Amino acid sequence: MLTRALLLIVALVVSLVAVFSWSYTGSIASVEVEEKVIALTFDDGPNPPYTQAMLDTLEKAGIKATFFLMGRHAEAFPDQVKAIADAGHEVANHSYSHRLMLASTKSVALEELQRTNALLENITGHKPIHFRPPYGMQGPGAKLALEQLGLRSILMNVNGSDWEHTSPEPIANAVLESITPGSIVLLHDGHGDVDDPMAQDSRSASVEATAIIIKSLQNQGYRFVTVSDLLQLAAATDD
Repeated sequence: MLTRALLLIVALVVSLVAVFSWSYTGSIASVEVEEKVIALTFDDGPNPPYTQAMLDTLEKAGIKATFFLMGRHAEAFPDQVKAIADAGHEVANHSYSHRLMLASTKSVALEELQRTNALLENITGHKPIHFRPPYGMQGPGAKLALEQLGLRSILMNVNGSDWEHTSPEPIANAVLESITPGSIVLLHDGHGDVDDPMAQDSRSASVEATAIIIKSLQNQGYRFVTVSDLLQLAAATDD
C-alpha cells in the first residue's frame, strides 16, 4: 500500500514538472551569436523620473534597449511610455498588475496581457510582441494565453539583482561578471510590488549601474540592441 502511494506521488510530481516545463517552451533567455551583441532590458516601469534618467543615459550612449512595462504604471504615466517609444526603444508587455502567473488560469492571464497590450498600443501605435512574466515565472495558463495572443515570452540569463542592492557597483558587477554574446540582461527602472504607481521608490542605483555597464562593455567591443533585433540576428546566424 505504501509503495503504491509513493508511486502515485512520484507520478504526480513527474506530471507537474512536465506541465511546468512545457509552460516555458518557446521562451527565450539568451541567443547564440558569434558577434559581441547583447540586449539590455528594463522591467516594471514607467517610473518617472528614473525612467527618464534611464532614457537620457541610453541616449547619451547612443544605444537602444527594451522596456517591459506594467499596464498599471503605463496608465499612470502615458507620456513616459510615449517617450520610450519615440526614442526608438522597444516597448514590451510585463502584465498589468505584476501578479505571479505561476498558477494563473488562462482567462486571468489573458486579461492581464490583453489589457496591457491594448494600453501600450493605444499610447505608442504599436502592439507589443514580447512579454516577460512577473518574477520570471509562468505556468500553463500563461502559456496558453501567450499562444492565443501570439506573444513570445522573454526571460533573461544575466541579472543585475538591482532589487537587492542600493549602490550601483554591485549591480554593475553582477552583470559584467556574467555577460556573454547573446545575453539578455535584466535591470529595473520601476517597482512591480506596489499598488500605487506613485509609490515607486528610487532606481537611481540602476541608472548609474547602467552607465557603468554600457561603458565597460563598449570598451570590450560589445554593442547593444533591442530584444527584437537580437532575435533577428540570431535567426540570421542560424540561416
